[in-house]
Amino acid sequence: MKNTPFLRRVFAIAASGFLVLLAACTTTVDTVEREEPVGTRQEVDDQRITTDRTLGRILEVRGVNEATVSNDLLRVQVELRNTRRGLRRFNYQFEWFDDEGMIVQQATTPWRTLQMEGGEIATITGVAPNPRVTDFRLKLMSGTR
Repeated sequence: MKNTPFLRRVFAIAASGFLVLLAACTTTVDTVEREEPVGTRQEVDDQRITTDRTLGRILEVRGVNEATVSNDLLRVQVELRNTRRGLRRFNYQFEWFDDEGMIVQQATTPWRTLQMEGGEIATITGVAPNPRVTDFRLKLMSGTR
């Protein structure tokens, strides 16, 4: 087969289309927020235990806040950032503990899925199942791409 100008043009168009398609697959999220936030966060010092090194490089925990709801239920918010470019899915689950460090059983403790675009910052929230809860643990697990 000869290398004709027509074939070169077809190849160039196909290559351009592939590059456009590739660029469309890497979505990121831009955000806007106050430079000086009005709300006051009650940040929690946290201990991070990373057993999944891949997840530890992809997902950044930016902060942990806590408050009370209905005057007696612990509410926790964890701010996460997807440090990669593409869409990622993560599974998470809160575990709740009483003041003696014993786990507080719930009827069901489902794993939830969070989907985040590249660079996106998301907040996940958990509310304790009863007033005996004084502490928590957040478990994170890699999801599918």
